[in-house]
Amino acid sequence: MPFLPKRLSLQKRIVFLVTAVTVSMLSTMMVFDTISLNQSIREAYVSQISGMTIAINGRYEESRSITDVQQIFDYIQYKNTRVLEMKLYDKQGVILAASNRSEVSNHMPISRVVIPKQDQTIVDRVPMAQTDKPVVRLTAPLQEDGLVVGAVEVIFDSSEEAALLTKRTNLILIVGVSVAIVMSTLLWLILRRIVIRPLSRLREAALIVKQGGDLPTLQFKASPEIAEVSEAFNDMVKNLDERYHELQQVLKTLQVTQDHLVQSEKMGALGNLVAGVSHEINTPIGIGVTAVSYLDQKTKEFKSLYETGKMKKSDLEQFLSITQETNAMVQSNLERASSLVRSFKQISVDQSVEVKRTFHLKEYLEGIISSLKPTIKKTRLRVDVYCDNELILYTYPGALSQIITNLVMNSLNHAYAIEEEGSLTIRVENHQDYIILAYTDDGKGMTQEVLDQIFDPFFTTSRGKGGTGLGMNIVYNLVTQSLNGTIEGSSTLGQGSLFTITIPKEEEAVQ
Repeated sequence: MPFLPKRLSLQKRIVFLVTAVTVSMLSTMMVFDTISLNQSIREAYVSQISGMTIAINGRYEESRSITDVQQIFDYIQYKNTRVLEMKLYDKQGVILAASNRSEVSNHMPISRVVIPKQDQTIVDRVPMAQTDKPVVRLTAPLQEDGLVVGAVEVIFDSSEEAALLTKRTNLILIVGVSVAIVMSTLLWLILRRIVIRPLSRLREAALIVKQGGDLPTLQFKASPEIAEVSEAFNDMVKNLDERYHELQQVLKTLQVTQDHLVQSEKMGALGNLVAGVSHEINTPIGIGVTAVSYLDQKTKEFKSLYETGKMKKSDLEQFLSITQETNAMVQSNLERASSLVRSFKQISVDQSVEVKRTFHLKEYLEGIISSLKPTIKKTRLRVDVYCDNELILYTYPGALSQIITNLVMNSLNHAYAIEEEGSLTIRVENHQDYIILAYTDDGKGMTQEVLDQIFDPFFTTSRGKGGTGLGMNIVYNLVTQSLNGTIEGSSTLGQGSLFTITIPKEEEAVQ
C-alpha cells in the first residue's frame, strides 16, 4: 500500500498559519527597526565627524599649518578615546597629517583614496578580518576656499553601537517569539473550545447515526456559526429518521408487490404446464377414442352378421384381428397418456411444493421441455438436451424446473424475433462433487450493460410488453439459495447468450 502523508487538522493549519503570519510580521518589524537604528547610528556618526571636520577645516584654512592639524588630531583622540585613527590626505592620496606620525607624506592605497563631494560624509564599515573589534570608517571632505582639496578620514570604534544593535535585536526577537508562542497557545485553546470540540461531537454524532443509534439533540454555544451547524444537523437527523420510516413502509410495500409478482411468475409457469398437459395428453387420448369408436363400429357390424346367420369363418377371423390391433393401439396410447400424466403431475407438485428428492436428471429435464412444447411449437426454435442417462441428482426438482422454464421463456421473449429460427441447448457435465448445467441460445445476445443488470430485480428490457423483470432474478435466487449453487452469464451481441449453473451434489439421507 503506498504511503499517504497524514493531513494536518484544521486546528493545526490555522495555528501554523497565524504563527507564520506573526513571525513574518515580527521579522519585518525587526528588519525595519534595525534599518532605523542603523540610520540613527549613521546620523550620529555624521554628526560627530561634522563637528571634527568643521574644526579641522577651520584651523587648516586659517593657518595652512599641518602642525596645527596634527594638534587637533591629538586633541580629538585625547577627548574621545573611541577615535582610533585619523588621517588627512589630498586628492592624490598623499597623507598630509595623521594621528600616526609615521604615515605622514606616505601615499594612501588607491582603493582607500575616497574624495567625498562637498557637504558629503561617507560612512562604511571596516571588515572584521582587519580589526579585532567593530570599526567604522568616516570620510569627510577637506575644503579650502570653498573647494574640496582632499579628505579627512576617521577610524571610529563602533563597539557600543554594535552592542546596542545586538541587544535591541535580541530584545525584539525574544519579545516576538514570546508573543508568537502566547498567541499560538491562546489561538490553539480558543479553536479547540469553539471549533474542534464541537466538530468532534458532530463527528461522533454522525457515527452514531451511521450505526443506527439514538442521537440526543445537539446544542452548542461556542459560536453562532457552530450553533447553526448543530441545528442543521439536528434537523437532518430528524428528517433522516422520518425518511427511514417512510422507506421502511415503501420496502414493505415493494416486498409484498415482489411476492405477488413472484407468485404470478410461478402461476404462469404452472399455467404453461397445464397447457402442456392438455396438449400432450390430447393426442394419445384422441387416438384411443378414435380406435374405440372404430372397434365399436366393427363390433356392431359383426353382431349384425351373427344375428342374420351370415357370419362366416373369415368374418370371425377378421373381427378378432381388428379387435386385437385396436386393443393394442388403445393400450399403448393409454399407457403413453398415463406416463405423461405421472410426469406432469410430478413436475407440477415439484413447482408448488419445495421438497428434496432423488430423480433422473435427463428424464426430468426432458419432462420440463415437454411441458413447454405448446409454447415452443409456436416458434421456429428447437431445444436439445445433452445429459448422461444414468445421472441421478438429489436436490429440489421444483427449483430446477422453475430455473429451466424461466431460462427458456427468457430466450423466447428476448433473444429471437418472430419466426426467427434458432437453437436452445441444455448441456450437463457430471463432476465428482458437482454438476455444471450450461444453457445456451444462439439469439441476438446482450450488451454488457444489460448483462450487468440481468439478475437485478425488476430489471427488464421489455417493460412495455408486460415484462416484470423478475424472471432472471428468480433464477438467481433459486440457484444461489435453494440449490446452494452459482450462476454466471456471458453474452456477445449478435452471437447469443450462455448461462453456466454450478450445482453441488448431495447425498440423500438414509432413514
